[in-house]
Amino acid sequence: MIKQILIINRVPYFYILLFFLFSITYLNSYPSKHSEKEKIDYLLETLENSNLIFIRNGDEYSSKEARAHMQKKLEYAGNRITNVDQFITYLATKSSISGKPYYVKYPDGKKVESSIWMRELLNNLEEKK
Repeated sequence: MIKQILIINRVPYFYILLFFLFSITYLNSYPSKHSEKEKIDYLLETLENSNLIFIRNGDEYSSKEARAHMQKKLEYAGNRITNVDQFITYLATKSSISGKPYYVKYPDGKKVESSIWMRELLNNLEEKK
């Protein structure tokens, strides 16, 4: 009798756990309202309009020059870059020649790796959906 009561009391917890797991899976797989191209374009436009300094191989460039550089890399990569994560990881993180990381520099002198900055922008975009 006690064993049957314990089993019956566990059933609701099983359904709660099942519902919770389903909810997490569904929410994580919910598609973004932005296409991958739109996300990449958003990052490039935000970079260009940011008026931050872009540091590549130790040299400083304007945000407009940075956007032009990233655009060239993207065009050169062609269809090998199919999503925004690949764009950030393979094109917007470091120099393909020297391997040195790219940075953005704020007016107060604070430097942040470009990949971190872009992922924060992307997170902000996704939160707006």
